[in-house]
Amino acid sequence: MTSPIQSSDRDNEEDLPSDLLSAAEALIHAAKYESLTVIQQLLASGAPAWYQDPDLGWSCLHYAAERRDPELLRALLKGGAVWNAVDLWGQTAGEVCISLGDQECWEVIRNEGVRSEMLHHILKDAGQENGTGLTLRERDDTSAGNNDEFLKSELRWELGEDGKERVLDADGNGVMMGWEEPLMQEHVRLMTVHHPDAQIGGEGMSILNIGYGLGIVIDNQIDRLFQDPPTGPAPRHHTIIEAHPQVLAHMREQGVYQWPNVRVLEGRWQDWLLDLEKLGETLAGTPSGMGFGAVFMDTFAEGYEELKKFFDVLPDILDGEDARFSFWNGLGATNATIYSVSCNVAELHMEDVGLSVEWHDIFIPESQREEVWRGVKRKYWDLPGYRLPIAQMASPSQ
Repeated sequence: MTSPIQSSDRDNEEDLPSDLLSAAEALIHAAKYESLTVIQQLLASGAPAWYQDPDLGWSCLHYAAERRDPELLRALLKGGAVWNAVDLWGQTAGEVCISLGDQECWEVIRNEGVRSEMLHHILKDAGQENGTGLTLRERDDTSAGNNDEFLKSELRWELGEDGKERVLDADGNGVMMGWEEPLMQEHVRLMTVHHPDAQIGGEGMSILNIGYGLGIVIDNQIDRLFQDPPTGPAPRHHTIIEAHPQVLAHMREQGVYQWPNVRVLEGRWQDWLLDLEKLGETLAGTPSGMGFGAVFMDTFAEGYEELKKFFDVLPDILDGEDARFSFWNGLGATNATIYSVSCNVAELHMEDVGLSVEWHDIFIPESQREEVWRGVKRKYWDLPGYRLPIAQMASPSQ
C-alpha cells in the first residue's frame, strides 16, 4: 500500500497576524462573490491563497469551484492556492467540481496537480527544492507510513465483518485484505495473458513479486495465483522478495520456500535491486540471466518516492518487450482527484524510464467498500473504481 499525495501542513488561524488573517478572509469572500479582477488585486497585495476557513476547512479554491469558473481557478492556482488542500471531510476543490459535474474546472485542478507534482520531483532530483512546496506524502512515523516501523511491527491475521480474511498491523491498519482478491486475479491475468512463455506449450514465465501476498487466502494470494495460472504452464522461475520477519515465518509455515522453482530473497527490495552486486545476483538466478517476464510490486508503508525509485530499476530487470510490470495502485485512493493526479504522475515517470502504460478500470461495489473497513483504524481505499496499470518497455516505434 503506497501513501497518497498530501498537501503540506497549514498554519493555524491563531498563528496568522491580524492583517494577514483579514486579507485571507477577504480572499475567501472574493472567491465566493467577487470578480476575477478583485481576486487578482487581492492576490497581488499578498492575500494568502492557501488559507482554509475554520468552519468547513474550505479554501478559496473550494469556493471558486462552486462558481464553475475556470478562470477564477487558474488565477487562484497561479496565486498560490493549494490544489490538493482537503476540507474537514477530506475533499479537495476537485471533488466540488465532480459533485457539480464540472469536467472543465476539474481538469484545471487536475492538470495543476500533475504540473506541480512533476515540478516538485524535477527540483528534488536537481537538489533545488526549497522545502516550501508540496510533497507526495506527509511525514508519518507510524507503522502505516514508515517502512522501518512496519518491519518492526507485529501483524495479526483475522476475519473482517465482510467474512474475508485480512492482515492488520499493530496499530490496526489494514496491510492486506480479502477484498483485494479479484483485483489481484486481474493483475496476474493481464501480466501473463499475452506473454509467449505463459501460453499452452510455453516454457513458463519468470516472475518477480515484491512483497509476499501474506497468504490471506492461500488459493488466492498473489504468489499462488502466479503459481497456478488458469491456462498455460506454471512459472519456471519465481522470485519473491519479502522483508517482514513475521511474514517470512508465515511463508515457511505455508511451505512457500519449498514451492517448485521458487526463490525467496529475504530483505527489502532496495537491498536486492539498488545494490549493483546484489542486482547481479538477483538476475543471475533467472533462467535467461537477463530479468523477469512479469514483475509485480506491492509493498506496505512505502511512499511514492520509493515506487519512483523502483521505476528506475525496471529497465534493468524486465526481460524484453514481452515482459510486463504492474503494481498495487493505492496512490491516494481515498480521494478521486488525488488518485487521478497520482496515476498521471506515475505514468509520466514510467514513460521517463522508457515504459508505455495501459490502464484498466475495475469497478468496486459500494457494499464492499463499506463492510470491509469496520474495525480497521486507517482506511486506504474509498473510491468506486480501481485503475490497474500494465506497463512494458516501449518499442522503438512507440
